[in-house]
Amino acid sequence: MTIGAGMGALAALLALGIFLAAVISLTVRGAQVTSRDVAWIAGAPEPSPAEADVYSRYLQRHRTHRVVGGLLGALFAISVGTAWYGSVRIGVGSHSPLADVLFCGLGGVLVGALSAESFRLSEPPSTTVSASLAEHAGASRPDLIWVARGISVASLLGGGLIAATGHGLAPLCIAIGGLIATLVAEATQSAISGRRRPILSSRAQVVDLQMRSFASTSVALLQLASAVLTATWIVSRVPGVDTGPLAPIQVFVEIAGLAITVVLLHRASPRPPRKWIAEPS
Repeated sequence: MTIGAGMGALAALLALGIFLAAVISLTVRGAQVTSRDVAWIAGAPEPSPAEADVYSRYLQRHRTHRVVGGLLGALFAISVGTAWYGSVRIGVGSHSPLADVLFCGLGGVLVGALSAESFRLSEPPSTTVSASLAEHAGASRPDLIWVARGISVASLLGGGLIAATGHGLAPLCIAIGGLIATLVAEATQSAISGRRRPILSSRAQVVDLQMRSFASTSVALLQLASAVLTATWIVSRVPGVDTGPLAPIQVFVEIAGLAITVVLLHRASPRPPRKWIAEPS
């Protein structure tokens, strides 16, 4: 082994160590839950200790999945960009989305959040069930879901049209990737609103419904964020636009799409707004 090769291996190990330290630090710090966080999701200033424990564990799981998902997504983009394309980028454009830290990082947050909801709300094995004539509550934000569906369909049509006119399969592949995220979100939404009701006390039912309401709204926002991000990438790949009179419009759509995605992800986060203040009991 030459000295140069040894230094390169040492630098790689050092970089890996720094990344792992960042993962551990951000995961631990990001998962911490305060009494203010619990009061926010509970909708009450002072929930009972048992209720607070349930809310706290739910928020911890959700935050951990999001942080780890985002970091792994960024690491994936760095690895693919370095190994396959020789560069790593941030922001939509002519490069591959697989080498884009922002795209993969946001995608990782999406997958992490959806996996947290799916894990938390999956059907537990039980031989005790209850019957009820009450209808299941639907999605908390059906308007956001329908908008996300429309954008996903438009992305598929746009990607298919670009491929059909002989301008490459990349936009269509991006649209299919967005469709997969949409299907995951739809399945998670179904698990939230349609799973069997456990036999619970009146207070436990309130906690269950409160978490379902938050989860349903969060997943709807995440689904819309995924659809907007996918559509932004499709627009960035429209052939011939970047050099014509429509180039400024394309750049504006790219910037606006990224900004909207970040806002939606922030609104879907399991944290109270900075200006939120718990009402006194």
